[in-house]
Amino acid sequence: LPLLLEMARRRISPIGRRWRLLVLRGVAGYLALFGYFYAIAHIHLANTLALQQLAPIFVAFFSVWLLGERPRALHYLLAGVCLGGAMLVVRPDRGLLSVPSLVAVGSALFSALAYVSVRALTRSEPTPRIVLWFSIVASVLALPFVLPGWRWPGPRASLLLVGAGLLAAPAQALMTAAYRRAPAHVAAVFSYVSVPLAYLSGVVVWGERPDHLANLGIGLIVTGGAALVASLRGGHEPAWVPTAAPA
Repeated sequence: LPLLLEMARRRISPIGRRWRLLVLRGVAGYLALFGYFYAIAHIHLANTLALQQLAPIFVAFFSVWLLGERPRALHYLLAGVCLGGAMLVVRPDRGLLSVPSLVAVGSALFSALAYVSVRALTRSEPTPRIVLWFSIVASVLALPFVLPGWRWPGPRASLLLVGAGLLAAPAQALMTAAYRRAPAHVAAVFSYVSVPLAYLSGVVVWGERPDHLANLGIGLIVTGGAALVASLRGGHEPAWVPTAAPA
């Protein structure tokens, strides 16, 4: 509802110019979330998080095939550095070889497809419309799983769901804006920032005490991200900013 009100204020029509691609983005995003939650329920959280870190690597390949982008070798190297850092933090165990693990890989694959679709959509669609269509498509696809066993959430669960929604909406908008302003293979690498943020929240909120390997992993992620920013500031990979659709 707040998104629709904002679109009305800015006089942005909900009707998309490229509705097929908008639906594809919604389906890919829904399958990515479905696979992620399924994996969390069946394997260790560390394994799920580790496999999810494959998404930026998949984005780099999809961006070549579907968007015609040309990542430099340096970007693959820095993405590998960040991936290695993430592995040191989450440290998956031998439970990676299982069907739920394959579902987690599929989740990363669909996440990458969704990100590349967002990048393509930013050429013609404004950010609020892309976010709205994802919300609608995902909600429709979830109904067959939700309605048969529907139970009203309690007060605490309701507050948590509302909080998650209030955080997810701006997160989707910011993610879409990022893919509007940078090539997909560049924007995807910065998703590794979520690992240091989770690390920090664990220290501050839950009093966790990460070991030296986790600290090394965080250092690799920060270093890889900083090096990528430095390479962009050096003018090697100018960000393409379309003007056809407002952010």
